[in-house]
Amino acid sequence: MDDANLIWGKAVSTNRIGVILPAGGKGLRVGGAVPKQFVSLGDEAQEAGRPMLLYALETFHRLKYVIQITLVLPKDRLSAFAYLPALFQKLILVEGGAERFESVHNGFRALDPTLDTILVHDIARPFVSEQIIERCLQALVPNTCVIAALPIADTVKEVAGELIVKTLDRRRLIQVQTPQVFPRELMEKIYSENWTGDIPTDEAQMAERFGYAVHWVLGAESNRKVTGAEDLEWAAWMARRK
Repeated sequence: MDDANLIWGKAVSTNRIGVILPAGGKGLRVGGAVPKQFVSLGDEAQEAGRPMLLYALETFHRLKYVIQITLVLPKDRLSAFAYLPALFQKLILVEGGAERFESVHNGFRALDPTLDTILVHDIARPFVSEQIIERCLQALVPNTCVIAALPIADTVKEVAGELIVKTLDRRRLIQVQTPQVFPRELMEKIYSENWTGDIPTDEAQMAERFGYAVHWVLGAESNRKVTGAEDLEWAAWMARRK
């Protein structure tokens, strides 16, 4: 059997994988009144057409080893996308929370409890590839999580206000992407904590605080996150190439 198709020493297709796609953010840094995840990549100014959130959803939905997907939406957007489960049979729509970690938790609780592997992916990374997904899955072992990331190419400096404090060793730095993949038991443990105060920015950071090992695999430049207007222009260009 080809090692490229293994996960935990098993074929990827033998695992039961659930996917959480958080899409509850305000996402207004791209400009305009429409959050980025709902903007059509064919026309940045309109919701009509193919909204950004469909791209990653379609990628995960066609993977045979993905059993169930939760798309976590703001409450006021649930009715607008109520048609999606009829098109994507693996999909469940879930209401989001005030913070990302609450939205992901809501998505996690809605998944079938018999699923053994949980994958979280930012919907604002519309062009995630099957290759990246499988690299994350292949690297997963019990009691660890795996994230996609890229090595830092530029020189990075630590600052205090306008003063440069020191230059960091970029060989020890990575730029985090998603997917982030977890054994189900690990996700249950990190969400057993009552997270208040300094809330982690992603699920891998939550795992770190519990002392779990976090591994990384190579992501891709095309797995870029859409955060600003220039990113949206790039995403529209990418969509036209598909």
